[in-house]
Amino acid sequence: MATEQQNDSLDALLANLPDDVVESFTADQRAALWNAAKPISWRKHPINIRITFPFFGGRHFVTIVGGYERRSIDRIDRDRHMHPLRTAGNVLFMLGVGGAFYLAAVIGIFMFSNLIEF
Repeated sequence: MATEQQNDSLDALLANLPDDVVESFTADQRAALWNAAKPISWRKHPINIRITFPFFGGRHFVTIVGGYERRSIDRIDRDRHMHPLRTAGNVLFMLGVGGAFYLAAVIGIFMFSNLIEF
């Protein structure tokens, strides 16, 4: 099954190249091309949490993936520049999560302080 999926994905990739270029590839070159362009597998991380929720008329998601770092230092630096942590969306998300946490804490303190009188 995996080989069939690999062949289908490789055929779709090769369909975007000129015919004379595709015909010049050897079997080793096709294998190397597949290894360079194969989809990333997220299935092997020990922590893999995915949550989808409706929000303002659309579906949004949050994914938390954790485990052993497999990327090279160069790739980590490149990813850090491509996806900076300090963006407006990230700051607003963190403020929202922090605000929800503090609101829950204040409500909890208020409820328990009214239940127990000294």
